[in-house]
Amino acid sequence: MDNEKKNDDNMTIVEENEINDTESVASPLKQDNAKIKNELLQKRFVQRGRLDIHVHKTVSNHLKQGAEALNKRDYKKAVQEFLQVIQYNNDSAEAHFHLGLAYFMLNEYDKAIDSYKMAITCEPTEITSYTNLADIYRLLKRYDDAVSVYIQATKIQSDNPELFSELGALYTLQGKRREAISAFKSAMLIKFKNTRPDTPDESRNYEEE
Repeated sequence: MDNEKKNDDNMTIVEENEINDTESVASPLKQDNAKIKNELLQKRFVQRGRLDIHVHKTVSNHLKQGAEALNKRDYKKAVQEFLQVIQYNNDSAEAHFHLGLAYFMLNEYDKAIDSYKMAITCEPTEITSYTNLADIYRLLKRYDDAVSVYIQATKIQSDNPELFSELGALYTLQGKRREAISAFKSAMLIKFKNTRPDTPDESRNYEEE
């Protein structure tokens, strides 16, 4: 009986030793797995970095080619180049803006309008996108749309007299005398203020009058 007990104790000790040996073997494996995962992550970051660099170079090249095409008045090629930019980066206000210009020169006004709208969405503070868009609307005699665009622009640059002057001209085309006078007055007051920087702000928004 005592011998059986001793044998059981010995078996228990052997089993515990086997468990300890197994853990000691498993631990290096876990470390190796962690090392492999870290290496894979590092490799992915490096690959992603290379991809970003490649994309940046590609986009810059298409922008350059598009600008050169515009200067050469090759508007169809310019359209192709700027569309390539947008495929890589749809948030490029510069690409949408110049695409709008190329479409305008090709008399594709609807596409030009869409491009300038996208340029404004990407860069809401770029006033030239607003004025170019409004000019297309005026060309198409869509005066209400042009007025709406200029009103948006004056909210962004409330100290720009040219915006109010253009707005007044549009109201004149619409036969809206009161609104035109108000816009022209705002333009004159802003100009006066700009020549007299110490003068308190006397201009009022045309919508308030």
